[in-house]
Amino acid sequence: MVPVATWKKIGLGVALVGVLFGMYAHRQNIPGALYLATNPELDLAVVDGITKADKANNQSGSIKRNRAVIVPHHLVASEAIAIGIKALVVSHPKTIILISPDHFGKCPKMLCTTDGQFKTFFGAVSVAQDKVSQLVRHTAVVAESNLFVGEHGIYSIVPFIKHYLPDATIVPIAVSQRGIGDSATRAEMLTILDELMIQPDTVIVVSSDFSHYLPLAEAIEYDRSTQDALCSGADKEILALNNPRQSDCPLCLWLLEQKAKRAGFWNPSLLWHSNSANLMHDTSAQSTTSHFTLALSDTPSVGGVCPITEKKKSVMSVLFVGDMSFDRYIRQVITKKGADFIFSCIQSLLSAVDLVVGNLEGPITDNDSVSAGSVFGSPENYVFTFPTTTASTLFRHHIELVNIGNNHIANFGREGLLSTQSYLSRARVGYFGGLSGDESVYRTGQFSFISYNAFGGQSAEKVAQIIEQEKQAGRWVVVYAHWGNEYADVSDTVKKNAKLFAQSGADLVIGSHPHVVQSHEYIGKTLVYYSLGNFIFDQYFNSSVTNGLAVKVTFSDAGLVSSEIPLILNQDGRTCVK
Repeated sequence: MVPVATWKKIGLGVALVGVLFGMYAHRQNIPGALYLATNPELDLAVVDGITKADKANNQSGSIKRNRAVIVPHHLVASEAIAIGIKALVVSHPKTIILISPDHFGKCPKMLCTTDGQFKTFFGAVSVAQDKVSQLVRHTAVVAESNLFVGEHGIYSIVPFIKHYLPDATIVPIAVSQRGIGDSATRAEMLTILDELMIQPDTVIVVSSDFSHYLPLAEAIEYDRSTQDALCSGADKEILALNNPRQSDCPLCLWLLEQKAKRAGFWNPSLLWHSNSANLMHDTSAQSTTSHFTLALSDTPSVGGVCPITEKKKSVMSVLFVGDMSFDRYIRQVITKKGADFIFSCIQSLLSAVDLVVGNLEGPITDNDSVSAGSVFGSPENYVFTFPTTTASTLFRHHIELVNIGNNHIANFGREGLLSTQSYLSRARVGYFGGLSGDESVYRTGQFSFISYNAFGGQSAEKVAQIIEQEKQAGRWVVVYAHWGNEYADVSDTVKKNAKLFAQSGADLVIGSHPHVVQSHEYIGKTLVYYSLGNFIFDQYFNSSVTNGLAVKVTFSDAGLVSSEIPLILNQDGRTCVK
């Protein structure tokens, strides 16, 4: 993992690449230029991204024949770039049309290209000379070598292409940012793409970063509408994306969408979504950049792989479950029988709702287990680290949102918390909470999920302020609270905080930590479940800890309706409906 200080060096390195580009390009007699896409800092970012992508063993590109991908060029998201280019490996492309915005306004026409080579850490990437010659015959295209001297939308991507697709050639295209052109101009651009894509071994890579220069909360809101436009293939909405608040090249995305629909491969899968504030671990940053990686395939996507976040639903069903631990005895069961065994008798329950939310009671790290096999009651017995496959296991079993604000999340320090966030993000599992200063809100659709961690998180008063803000925005507000005393009844402090959250506007409060099921009640119009007990855990010493509770809540215009599903934790490691 590259530390923040190193990423700052990478930023300087990228600037240096632009200078060196000029030295190399002007030393050559263009056409036939040699563009430099390598230096120590740039190479470090590339290798870091490739290492993470390969370690995550992302399978998105190994199942389908992908015809195109959308990747960022912001090197902070180098893993996202690697995941996208890796998704093309199974397609065995010979030619890659690499489309980028003209960031510096150097293209005198709507499209610019060049020939020559791009030198990378892994070797040279050659430009497909025949394709370039074909391109420049069009009046809308010009060969402009100076543009590609320092165009990071291109040179940030070519090292990944050389690594994953070493024999492929590229056709670099920079798209003017002076406007979206008139309908006739856009039609000509599509004709150009059609000609380039005649051969079936040709794919498209669109290099685009998303919401720019915004605080994280604003970027998230813009990203939702951007994701909706991309996942639904709404051509007018894609073309109308705000530059730079939503994308630095709406026209690039529109050209891809139109071409993909014509050729029958607009079947998007969302492989990555992130923001530089999260990746740089600075959620207070006032200027951020968002990243999406999508793959487009000939094969229609199964529902949910490119979710439409703002789709209006009159009814939304959410299943809430309690504490989950994947260490100690549960880890041993997983090692012997596989993680799917743990969920084998509740799979139908988890898959029958729109969303499942639970408490992830510890970090996901690559550290060896301290607690597995330890003596009950010893200090080691309460230090948790979960297998690196935990996040993908959760996603596979429809648990797509977790609270990580609890008393075990810091068992391996801040590094363990950051590792957890990274693994969850890669697996597309949402998370909220943590320690004091961490993002306590997860927003999806019209819902805000807010974490309250009584063991190191934000104060109850601060959480109450957040509840008020989210409620004023017209959203459903759910608080997932980690509070109270283990194996005991509801305390007065917990009841006091529940009342505070209710009065602040929470619609629902779900509690965890006591490891036993506690009472529930309405405080005004707010439904409060003080504790759901255990969901996946290895506590079997009495019936209080082996009996858990899942609560299905249906949200609609008429309000919310809840139903309870009693659970039993079996000593073979499985949790089942009682």
